[in-house]
Amino acid sequence: MKHRRSLFTGTRLRRAVTVSAAFGMVILIAVGFTWYSTGRDDATPENAAQADTTLPAPDGQLPSVRSIPPSAATASAPVSASASAPPSKKPENGATTKAVSKGGCALPAYPTASCTGVPAGWLPQKTVQGDLTVTKAGTVVSDQLVTGSILVRAADVTIRRTRVYGTIDNFIGDKIYGHLTIEDTEVVPKPGEGISSVQQYAFGVANYTCRRCKVMNRMEGWRVGAGSFAGAGQVVIEDSYAQLAVPAGMCASSDPHGDGIQGYGGPTATIRHNTIDQRGDDCPTSPIFIPDQDNAGGTVTDNVLAGGGYALRLSGGSFPTVTGNKIVTKSAEYGPIDVDCSKIGTWSGNAEVTFDFDRGVVLKETKKLNNC
Repeated sequence: MKHRRSLFTGTRLRRAVTVSAAFGMVILIAVGFTWYSTGRDDATPENAAQADTTLPAPDGQLPSVRSIPPSAATASAPVSASASAPPSKKPENGATTKAVSKGGCALPAYPTASCTGVPAGWLPQKTVQGDLTVTKAGTVVSDQLVTGSILVRAADVTIRRTRVYGTIDNFIGDKIYGHLTIEDTEVVPKPGEGISSVQQYAFGVANYTCRRCKVMNRMEGWRVGAGSFAGAGQVVIEDSYAQLAVPAGMCASSDPHGDGIQGYGGPTATIRHNTIDQRGDDCPTSPIFIPDQDNAGGTVTDNVLAGGGYALRLSGGSFPTVTGNKIVTKSAEYGPIDVDCSKIGTWSGNAEVTFDFDRGVVLKETKKLNNC
């Protein structure tokens, strides 16, 4: 039986975009009283207690592609390994050299699975079976294992050093509950599930900061949306890591078209110093996808992106600064970028590179991206 869920959750968004020729699809499915969601109902145990309604909206989509999977030499750390030795801080050819405040994997290195999420040797102080709903303003959730989702229904909540199998969501009903701060927290598959079957985003949706967050083997990473709803505010995603993947056979059966960071009706976003690896997804859209769908835009700086149809897609809103982004060469099916230069202010330092995912370092710059 289908269950009610928060706006922006549950069913997967279907995207339509023109790639070399007109390829479009508009999906309008009425479910409840609200206006957004994504392709199907994922009635997993961890989401069963969420209360709200959803309605899909059109989204940009690429034809299914076969992305380049991670090789044994560059595969990221498994979900169970939350930390290891820190990456080298020695500058590499093609790496940016400015410092990043607060956080492991500071430039010229980039986030890895080992310097994001819960720390090495972490054990939960408390385990919550099923969903955790936060209703008291100023609550701090720390060192917890939540086998369902964290549903934030209060202002100024902080989540630290916590592992979640479902979703962290602050858009409940028709209201955003912010400002939400998430640090050193990870969304991973539940035990025994190598790749999560949850089709909902891991973190969302507005008026939140996600710092040193980690997403492992999930179809969707971060959502930036609901900018027109009460309580909405800017989103900051920084010093974070995502390894995206879909379960075997899902591309053929339901074609989920996942994203690392997706904007849909979203407020201004600051996307800074993240590593998003989508090479394990055979039917992706993009590691960063902010299309012309009522998005405000934002700044996109010093990220490493791999995989997708295009690795970086920016066409919705205004982007004052798009600088220092590194696209792993030959990892995206159609090309490194798909951007509307008329909406971009400063464009510099963006390049294709080879990259060591284990150490989080650029090995070599192979091509400058001087498109804008």
